Amino acid sequence: MSRSLTIACAAAAAGLIGAAALPAQDPAATPAGTLSTIDGRTLTGRLSVDGNGQATLHRADAEAVTLAIDEIASFVPADRARATSRTRHRVWLRSGQELAGKAIRGIPAGDGKPARLAVTLALDVTLELPISTVRAIRHGGQGRETAPSSFAGDLAAAPDNNDLLYVQRNGKQRRFPVTVTGMQAAKVEFDLRGKSRDFAFEDMLGIVFGNNTGFAADEQRPPRAVIDFDTGDHLEGRLLTLGEQLRLRLDEGCEVEVASERISRLAVESDRLRWLSALKPQVQQTAAFDRVWPWTVDRSVAGPGFQLGGKTFGRGIGMVPKTRLTYDLGGEYDVFEAMIGIDDRGGPQAHAIFRVFVDGKQVFESNARTRGLPPEHVRIELNRCQSLAIEADFGKNYDLGDYCVFADARVLRR
Repeated sequence: MSRSLTIACAAAAAGLIGAAALPAQDPAATPAGTLSTIDGRTLTGRLSVDGNGQATLHRADAEAVTLAIDEIASFVPADRARATSRTRHRVWLRSGQELAGKAIRGIPAGDGKPARLAVTLALDVTLELPISTVRAIRHGGQGRETAPSSFAGDLAAAPDNNDLLYVQRNGKQRRFPVTVTGMQAAKVEFDLRGKSRDFAFEDMLGIVFGNNTGFAADEQRPPRAVIDFDTGDHLEGRLLTLGEQLRLRLDEGCEVEVASERISRLAVESDRLRWLSALKPQVQQTAAFDRVWPWTVDRSVAGPGFQLGGKTFGRGIGMVPKTRLTYDLGGEYDVFEAMIGIDDRGGPQAHAIFRVFVDGKQVFESNARTRGLPPEHVRIELNRCQSLAIEADFGKNYDLGDYCVFADARVLRR
């Protein structure tokens, strides 16, 4: 049974809760699943994390395994898949997180708190975020499920000192450069050409905030938890504890508590693990039918996330042949890992080859991959190499919906 929680966020987190204040974890109440470690082990059991950042995998027929959080690559609970979020609203934070909201509303400033945006997730958790930490809002609704034509471009290249307000009235859409000054429950307040104005939330299509009109919350030190939920929600932050409940602190200062049974996947980011989606590569591409398709981060050409053989992945690199991405690793990592395949939403004749190069030398080439095959696990020893390249190449059908995926692509340091 879900419960609705409202969580106020500060721009900076309050002091840490001491371990002594946190109850001991009951192994029977912790989630059961498969744990992958950065040194290549795969273990099954029930995972718990205490207030000191120590993780324990409780195994039914063997001794429990204790390890530090930064030794964990991922934990996947059994029989718990991530859904696709179907919420109407989207909120982008300056910290880089993107939230899917089933409801959003404004909260006016008062009692020493700034104006805030309340975002209710599909998890029935409501986050109260200072508007200074919000990068953009997309307010959906009947008759306006599609974003205004200029929204994506403005989001990618926001103005420096103005906010952009998108509104709809009498069926017409308009865009205004404004300065957002506050929020009320049902309206947004702003200055337009030196005059104070407001506009009803229900008629607001969205806001893109200027680069200099707010600030990103300070990112918490690694290790960081990256968590997908069975509702389609995705949250990142510092894992405080894991037992019957998961407790997570976002960069914005929110401390979220959610039943651990809602987790579909938990990954850990640390100095010992980097996702390729967080790195910037050099790009080489060959056109297919006189067209070069963009490579994608954490989403397929076909839409959010990746779907391989019926399994869903939230992170990775998507490519259409022929594309090669080369990453400068600076001699810092020991292992590359990924799950490869053709996205289930690709063409029925999809047929492609996957390759991996270390310091310019080919070290892996897949058999021909087609749509519908289960994902293939790739693990390559890097030996502290300088460069890593991943490539998707044309198969026998040249290019007919070859939506190639390196899902959960990451480099690890032992």
